[in-house]
Amino acid sequence: MKWNKYRLKTTTEAEDIVSSMLMDLGIQGVEIEDKVPLTQSDKEQMFVDILPEIEADDGVAYLSFYLEPEEDQEKLLADVRRELEEMSAYVDVGECLIEESETEDVDWVNNWKQYFHQFYVDD
Repeated sequence: MKWNKYRLKTTTEAEDIVSSMLMDLGIQGVEIEDKVPLTQSDKEQMFVDILPEIEADDGVAYLSFYLEPEEDQEKLLADVRRELEEMSAYVDVGECLIEESETEDVDWVNNWKQYFHQFYVDD
């Protein structure tokens, strides 16, 4: 199945409120990419030996969401743009550029399986 991916450029300051707005508009799930440093609590909860190196926070965040081709995307994107314009009165939402691309669910639904290998624990 093909999905339309939208990637919205905003600020780290506004990423939570913009994510909430997207969910209020009916968008199920938002992927957030930013360079906000991990807190000590975040680091303690990670089950890794080597923590990821993250570049310095530049204040930019990208919020990605996926829509099925059958949805009324033009209306939804118009609603998103309208809401972002209203938000700009009380929070810095940044450039609010929206990039569009297309992806297939086989890209992420099944590809994880090639990296997962079972192993047995034996006495």
